[in-house]
Amino acid sequence: MLEMPSRPQPISLKEAAALAAGAVSPAPVRWVPVDAALHRISARDLVSAFPIPSEARSRMDGYAVRARDTRGASRADPRRLRCLDQTLTAGMMPAVSLEPGMACRIFTGAVVPQGADAVIPDEDAERSGDEIRVFAEACPGQWISPAGEIMAHGTAGVRAGTRLTAPRLGAATAMGYARVPVRTRCRVAVMSTGSEILEPGAAWRPGASYADTRYLLAAWLRCLGAAPIHLGCAVDDPSAIGALLDKASSPVVVTTGGTGHGDKDFVFRVWKDLGITPVFRGVAMKPGGGTALGHRKGCLFWAVPGSPWAATVVFHELFVPMLESWYASKEPFIPTYTARLERGLIWEGREVRAVPGSLFIRKETLRFDPVVPPSFPCLFDLAETNAYAVIPPGRGRLDRETLVTVRLLAGHGIASR
Repeated sequence: MLEMPSRPQPISLKEAAALAAGAVSPAPVRWVPVDAALHRISARDLVSAFPIPSEARSRMDGYAVRARDTRGASRADPRRLRCLDQTLTAGMMPAVSLEPGMACRIFTGAVVPQGADAVIPDEDAERSGDEIRVFAEACPGQWISPAGEIMAHGTAGVRAGTRLTAPRLGAATAMGYARVPVRTRCRVAVMSTGSEILEPGAAWRPGASYADTRYLLAAWLRCLGAAPIHLGCAVDDPSAIGALLDKASSPVVVTTGGTGHGDKDFVFRVWKDLGITPVFRGVAMKPGGGTALGHRKGCLFWAVPGSPWAATVVFHELFVPMLESWYASKEPFIPTYTARLERGLIWEGREVRAVPGSLFIRKETLRFDPVVPPSFPCLFDLAETNAYAVIPPGRGRLDRETLVTVRLLAGHGIASR
């Protein structure tokens, strides 16, 4: 972790995101089997140690020939060539060399024999015994994949800092990689605060709430390749909160709840007791304005409001830049789009506002339908959204059809209507 200056006053969202991104260094590299690397971030360029294909290969079932031997061939005036006994199939190296007037049976993917520079497909030839009749003239290189056509020797088939999607892992295996280098997963300890919080599965009691925000954050973290570790829940008592925080051994620790100014909001008091230095406390955004970032002994500490919607916005706006730096990603983790409003919005405030809603496509146009009213939705409202609009500070009205910036939620796709 990097040492960070303290910013005691609330800061802009842009500045907070930059500080979050700069709070970590790229993680160590480890090599994992390709079957365990899906959606991890490549830590090195994956370079081919040989050309692909390594030799010229046939792209059709047919006959390997010398193109010059087929000049002028037609149905009315076929060219006759002597066909060798050997049949070439994928995986074998030819033991023959074509001399003038010769042809050799060959199948798709087979190495083209020396002397041949074209392949006549089956439909343009007819065999009788050891002779074939060619009904169409071939040009040099016809139906042949030359050596290195797909990739030259020494070419990077997968770049460092890119997500190892299924096609990229396929490319890695085509280059012979059984294991690939990735960044070590970011371990994030998450804990809840609040005497009313119950663990899922615990017996219900009046006045209680289950730890939905913590588990929501853990799920968001998994979406982007992090490894959440549940510390459990601390009651509204500084010693209980401090005990859980102090024993956390992960490089990143997150608390949910307890970030306000009430009599039972103890998180920042505990930070002071434990010697956690604030990087910033408060961000000019809504929801999530009470978010804070601190550090101690090389570990980062996040304090996140207890609202599920606030935690969702904090994750996408602040945790994502941190994770992109951790994995040294050269590709953005979260897509950002420009879409037309499906209905108007009225807003005011000195903070950036995140308005939940649905991003969808209709008649080839991206549209965003905001939740009304654009405030703090409950978790069940959030379950039906796939994106949110980022509304800059100010006051006014955005009419229907106005273009707005929209972020797609992690793991979600664009809907259609």
